Amino acid sequence: MKTVNDSKPKLAIIGAGVSGLAAAWALKDADWEVFVFEKSRGPSGRAATRTMNGIRVDHGANYFKIDSPLLEELVLRELPNEGLIQIPGNVYLFNEESTISKGDMRINEEIKWNYRNGISELGKRIAKASHAKIIKQTRIIACEEISESSWKIISEEGKSLGVFDAILFTPPAPQVLELISKSQNLSSSLSDLKGLLGESEFFRQFSIIMGFDQQIARPSDCCAMLNEDRKHAISWLGFEETKSGRVGMDVSVIVAQMSPGWSMSYYDSCEDVIYSEALAELSKLIDVPPSGPLWKNKQRWKYAHPKFALDIDEIEECAPEGWFFCGDSFVGRGRIGEAILTGFDVANRILGVK
Repeated sequence: MKTVNDSKPKLAIIGAGVSGLAAAWALKDADWEVFVFEKSRGPSGRAATRTMNGIRVDHGANYFKIDSPLLEELVLRELPNEGLIQIPGNVYLFNEESTISKGDMRINEEIKWNYRNGISELGKRIAKASHAKIIKQTRIIACEEISESSWKIISEEGKSLGVFDAILFTPPAPQVLELISKSQNLSSSLSDLKGLLGESEFFRQFSIIMGFDQQIARPSDCCAMLNEDRKHAISWLGFEETKSGRVGMDVSVIVAQMSPGWSMSYYDSCEDVIYSEALAELSKLIDVPPSGPLWKNKQRWKYAHPKFALDIDEIEECAPEGWFFCGDSFVGRGRIGEAILTGFDVANRILGVK
């Protein structure tokens, strides 16, 4: 490939979620200089962990599966295994009436993986193993065409962050559309590309986290609960104490991922209303102590997961040569493993491997 300075070609990966990081890792031995730009303080995207009241809590994805040879190679053999854990127990089901039942035992036989220090360790470890240059707390808002095969990346502060031979866009499609729409000096209007990206729709979702100063009663083999008919105000209920090394024996930390409908209804409500309404729904599934939670927290996910998948071939066919795409937008749902595989796939396209 002809490069902007006749040295190694440079790739800008916008977004340090697991799909972009997987692409960076897959390119680690290739003749590319890879830069990953992340708007947040750390990598891993929706595979997110925060310290709350001294406890590491997964407030996005709850676990990941290793259900392909490529994922097995990455997680079990290429990345460090220290702190890698299996979450014991089963995912129970509940319906609109809050009736709880055992889940599909065949599905529950699949191992649920995580890390003792939080699921964000997955992104951190991929980032480190990729040897890519990770530039954090840097929001990319536009790109500018320099030539037919090179682009300048522009930060939120209006600063040029370099000229690149290729760009990999990994954020949710609506955010990619916004970025492209703000870009300048592009040789074409990219109307077809913008139209396809504009078709994407994402669910919004609240994660409500509550800590209790006592153990919350649940079936002994239950690690989480899933709403099977998608008619309950809560979509997912996770018990962080089931993850080894996270929570003490005499307390509970619960992560309630509220349904998209509930989340839209209360998205702009004040904190007191959000917490009280969420607690009322939670009380339909578990016995909440009369004193309520000892502490609480929340996370608004504007782009929690897509409503459907975009066609990656259609998108890249009408994009400029050297522009690539991966991530949840092309999976059609929020699955850590599947997002990683889109990163592996795009790395092959960047290398010209069919």
